[in-house]
Amino acid sequence: MRQTDEKINSFGLSTMVIALTSSPFYGAFSAYIINYSKTASLISILIGFLISLVLSSIILLTFKSHKELNLASSIKKDFKVFSYVINILFLIGAILMYIFLTYRLTLFLSNEYLIQTPNFVILLIILIVTFNTASKGIETTIRVSTISLFISLFIFLFDFFSLIPQVNIENFLPIITVSSKNILISSLVYAVYFSLPLIFLQAIKYNQIVDSNKFTKHYYLMIILSFITSFLSMFTTIGVSGVNINNLFDYPIYSTLKRINLFNFLDSIENISIMLWILYIINSANMILLFIFNNMKSTFNLDKKKSRIFNIIIMLVIFLIPTLLFSKNDFVESYKYIWYPFSTLSILFILTIIVLVFNKIKNKFKKSN
Repeated sequence: MRQTDEKINSFGLSTMVIALTSSPFYGAFSAYIINYSKTASLISILIGFLISLVLSSIILLTFKSHKELNLASSIKKDFKVFSYVINILFLIGAILMYIFLTYRLTLFLSNEYLIQTPNFVILLIILIVTFNTASKGIETTIRVSTISLFISLFIFLFDFFSLIPQVNIENFLPIITVSSKNILISSLVYAVYFSLPLIFLQAIKYNQIVDSNKFTKHYYLMIILSFITSFLSMFTTIGVSGVNINNLFDYPIYSTLKRINLFNFLDSIENISIMLWILYIINSANMILLFIFNNMKSTFNLDKKKSRIFNIIIMLVIFLIPTLLFSKNDFVESYKYIWYPFSTLSILFILTIIVLVFNKIKNKFKKSN
């Protein structure tokens, strides 16, 4: 792994914002929101976005509060012996989120394209790709993310304008067919999945951003852009197929993409369009894996050789967990599965708040003396 003092620009790092905020949406909880909020799904997303602005602001404040250190090093400096407990909790949470994203992608590829291929083979390929990228450091990770962003935006615009003529406004009526409780729960789920993965940006030092004065602007611009794309994706998904049909599918957005027909003779365009979600997943997994690697290196003071050994061990553990525990896909593809990453992210956010508050108190105490 390269040294952690690599320099990156604010726009490059901000491209990871859209990957982290979008990756769970397209292949995971979009189906949950449609099932739970029905025609009010757009309202849930809008409310969830407003909540996420508060959550993402707290994460950004935490990121800025330890500019000269990554999150794990900052925790180690502030919490001394207790830092091992906190950093290990962050490590476990990051591993679980990495597994959630990569194995969800594994199941999608297995169900839709590689039916005859064992899941463990698909997962292994994904792990090798992300391990290779993350091992090369933040500079390579961000370069891949930046290129992917432009490809993803082109795909999104093509999909949106191809589907918009097929939207039927009657599919949104009546606007509200569920209780306010359902809408609020869906909003909270969206807010958590949309904003809290941004915690993993703290794999690096804030001071590694050469134009850090511009990062706040780019950070929020990418959050807004990510919201717009997810909102419009949900709009076309419900508008084209309707709630009842979408509830029949595990991947409603992908199923709706099958309706794209170019020039009345080119079909199966969804095979290209789904690259958007795949790119988001891969880039998010790259960043989370880099967070895991840097966490271990900082927490246990690993040199380059030991760090490489620990990284390989972690990858082996990551490979074995879903391979042994998720041999039956039914649970992973159920709505109950959504709550496990939700709980993981919530715990990581609570830890983030603890780190931020402790840092603020410590700095205030220093100034008073």
